Amino acid sequence: MPFDFDAVVSRRGTGCVKWDRPEEGVLPLWVADMDFQAAPAIIEALHRRVDDGVFGYALPPASWHESLARWLAKRHAWTVDPDTILNSISVLPALAAVIRAFCRPGDQVVLQTPAYNGFLHVIRDQGCEIAGSPLRRIPAKTEGDFTYEMDYEDLDRKLADPRAKLLLICNPHNPVGRVWTADELKRAGEIALRHGVFMVSDEIHADLQMPGSRHTPFATVSDAFPAASATFWSASKAFNLAGLQTAAVICANPAIRAKIRKAQVMNGTGDLNPFGFLAASTAWDRCADWLDALRVYLHGNYQTLLEFVHTHLPRLQVATLEATYLAWVDVNALGLPSGELAHRLEQQAKVKFAPGSDYAEPPGSAFLRINLATSRAILLDALNRLRKG
Repeated sequence: MPFDFDAVVSRRGTGCVKWDRPEEGVLPLWVADMDFQAAPAIIEALHRRVDDGVFGYALPPASWHESLARWLAKRHAWTVDPDTILNSISVLPALAAVIRAFCRPGDQVVLQTPAYNGFLHVIRDQGCEIAGSPLRRIPAKTEGDFTYEMDYEDLDRKLADPRAKLLLICNPHNPVGRVWTADELKRAGEIALRHGVFMVSDEIHADLQMPGSRHTPFATVSDAFPAASATFWSASKAFNLAGLQTAAVICANPAIRAKIRKAQVMNGTGDLNPFGFLAASTAWDRCADWLDALRVYLHGNYQTLLEFVHTHLPRLQVATLEATYLAWVDVNALGLPSGELAHRLEQQAKVKFAPGSDYAEPPGSAFLRINLATSRAILLDALNRLRKG
């Protein structure tokens, strides 16, 4: 059936972080959620659950894990035993649990920068140090002006430090939009294995591939990886369900899975609400057509951004977007630090983007992260405000 992603959904005044945190009149293209209504099948399933009228403590049914396992097998050629799946209220608490299971204060977590700002906060809040391994910027091979690759020599140096206990891979990468190939993932993972470092792969953006791009689950690229890694998965990004606080940790190693679960119990972050697991299982079981239509629309928004920037703002450069709905835009030519530029645009042009300084952007550079998951009319309005600002 057709889906209308051009429809403008009014979110102001709904207790929405994205729209209600900025002042009235500001167009918000910053935090990573979408301005689209959820798929009709999800809304219908939640309505039926509300009609039950009782909202006490709920046990996630076994079918929730089975739905995820079926989705991974069909969509990503990854065979997962449902018994290897742990529940989590979201990915960041899951990361905190893994850190608690493997690290002590002062240990290091290695991750590739720029990096999702939530990772940075969680690692530091657990008393650990961030060992950033900067990605290398290279010319674009397809759409976009530039892209990134892993720096394996630097990664080897960082993982060789005896304080390094975890390697956190963002796959696909937020904020730079890379889809890592099987060869890239295998090479990074083999370095971690050689140094005895446990691997964590955040794959919550995996279903948001641009058309023509394909996701490779980290655990599938080597027979040695499932026992030495954990993968984070969720329907939250692809199906716009982040507020329902439902995610999964996939870990084939039973001893490590028990350690992660123990840390979850200590933090109180492993129990789900009935709406979350119902919405996620409905998404995976019944909403593939909605997701496929969404991906086409998001790619159209990305192409709109590229055309607008190249026509009206040629001093700016846009990273190739292989997955996610988050564009990574180099604004260094404007001569302002990203934080100051983002603040000025919000105050004067009434458009809010996320500054690259939030994501450990390279020193001396300036980037904006722009959320493309909105109606095309709102996107064009925001881009015109950027141009005028």
